[in-house]
Amino acid sequence: MGNEFDSGNRDEANSLSVDFIKAAVKQYRTSQLQCTADNLGMADAHSIWFDLPKLKKFIADIENLASSSDPSVREEDLGIRMYYAAYPDHFPGADIKEEYLKKHTLIMVPTKKQEQSEGRFVHRDYNPLENSSERRLALATGNAMAQNHGSLAPPDSCVGELY
Repeated sequence: MGNEFDSGNRDEANSLSVDFIKAAVKQYRTSQLQCTADNLGMADAHSIWFDLPKLKKFIADIENLASSSDPSVREEDLGIRMYYAAYPDHFPGADIKEEYLKKHTLIMVPTKKQEQSEGRFVHRDYNPLENSSERRLALATGNAMAQNHGSLAPPDSCVGELY
């Protein structure tokens, strides 16, 4: 695992058309974001930023912990699910900036492909921090491997955004 994609070829890079990005961002801002403002009476964030080293570490941790808890796991069996979430008003022990309270966020959790039935696979939320017997519990407690703590804009600066 951990094979680096190393290509100087721009044609092989993941991409979307600028027009599509603009249309999708506009659709979100005029629908979901406006609905939040209208119905909850609050201005929500419209973007979240994560630094690249934090994302790379999260991915490396998923790969390393998954392979140490299950040596048969393959890189193509792993993924990341992004949950849309909102910061609670108050959560004991959580390190949440005051200006982030009630605003949306993303919570990323690892997934692992598992066979559901003969030839049918599902990408299950996966916590490589738990031992195999704990993973069988439908509703686990304690800590789960996850990533949050990006920078919400607004309230943080929107300088640099193109969309």
